[in-house]
Amino acid sequence: EYHKILEKVAGHCSFSGGSDLALSLLPSDDLVTVQQRLQLTHEAYRLLDQKTDISFGGVRDVRPEVDRAERRGILTTHELNEIKSVLNRARGLRNLLLRLESGFPGLAAIAANIEACDHVAIEIGRCINERGDVVDAASEQLNRIRSELRIAQDRLLTTLDRLVHNADIKPYLQDALVTQRGGRYVIPVRSEYKGSIDGIVHDQSASGATLFIEPLKVVQQNNAVREWELQEEREIRRILTQLTELVADEADYLRRNVDVLAELDFTFAKAKYAYQLECTLPEVMEFRKQMPGAAEDPRFWA
Repeated sequence: EYHKILEKVAGHCSFSGGSDLALSLLPSDDLVTVQQRLQLTHEAYRLLDQKTDISFGGVRDVRPEVDRAERRGILTTHELNEIKSVLNRARGLRNLLLRLESGFPGLAAIAANIEACDHVAIEIGRCINERGDVVDAASEQLNRIRSELRIAQDRLLTTLDRLVHNADIKPYLQDALVTQRGGRYVIPVRSEYKGSIDGIVHDQSASGATLFIEPLKVVQQNNAVREWELQEEREIRRILTQLTELVADEADYLRRNVDVLAELDFTFAKAKYAYQLECTLPEVMEFRKQMPGAAEDPRFWA
């Protein structure tokens, strides 16, 4: 039932990288390898006893996203934020374990292989907020475009607001409100009055009682809004492309960081499992074979 033990250890891992290592673990008949593995687990066991707040929260396997960045596939804001989160957690664990190197040399040696890549995390954080939105300050061009877009939207909405509250038009409306259909600002007109307002029909309610019409007098203003929205989309795509290229440039380091985090996650998972079972560190010794023809006297064992 060896596989059941591996599943128990994997259950203590924080992300798939660590659990994959746990599930693929094979026994070793090499004394040095076994002793090194036990020593690492023992270090993690002792460190958890001192610092119970060690966490791999925010870490996930971003290697598929890194691979896609290398193939010039543009990453989403959510994927870029996950890469930033992994880098920040990796840097935090590296700094912590290196500070504790004297007492935990094995763990520190593993953590030393982490490449901080701070410039990648900083640039992603500068351009994308925690909600996954590209912020105005991501570029001067985006800031200018959004400023013009807001002005165009305000002008359009002011015109439409006056329209829906016009005493001559209000009786034809289902509600005195402005909504959107297909990226265009429209007003809800009762279907029996569809010929009373000159405009373009963009949609119809499920019941058929309401038509969503773009009045002809705001077509040009709607066009202006849509043009600025398209410019905004192009600029956001350009920014995401740049960030993706930044990730691709550091692909080897990013993949290595995930590998190191997986090794640390797996090591601490073994320590957590040891805590659960109230284990102690065993003393592992060289296997001694009895000399051929020797008696049971210990002096004849080699």
